[in-house]
Amino acid sequence: MVIAALAFCFGTFLTYQIIKEQSMPLVHKLQAPLLFNGSGAENHQYILPAGTSLYFDQAFPEGFVRYKVYFNVEGVRLDSQEATDKFWLDPLTAFPPDQGEVKKLLTGYPLGKSELAAILKSSYLTKDEIRELLLEYSK
Repeated sequence: MVIAALAFCFGTFLTYQIIKEQSMPLVHKLQAPLLFNGSGAENHQYILPAGTSLYFDQAFPEGFVRYKVYFNVEGVRLDSQEATDKFWLDPLTAFPPDQGEVKKLLTGYPLGKSELAAILKSSYLTKDEIRELLLEYSK
């Protein structure tokens, strides 16, 4: 009887693991660009464009969520190595641009009209901040 119960529990656990592995990932498609930095380059910011797919990985009690982004790398050979450190992950940090960062993007980055429109339509900036930006760059 005990063996049958253990076998049932084990079978249920294995079935759950198989279903979990075969289920579709949770994905979020960016409606507006996000900035990102990290990995020793905190002073340099880059853009994840609107439309980028972010695949849910893990939520943390500290209040952030980790996502995966996949890249097709072309034109360069990357040599992969087995991770040797216990904590081998070195995630970048993504965040919405504030008013000052949008100003930097407008002056120093080839920000397209559709990217700017997506930022302005998002809830990243207040209406007053948008008005200030538009007045400043309409001169």
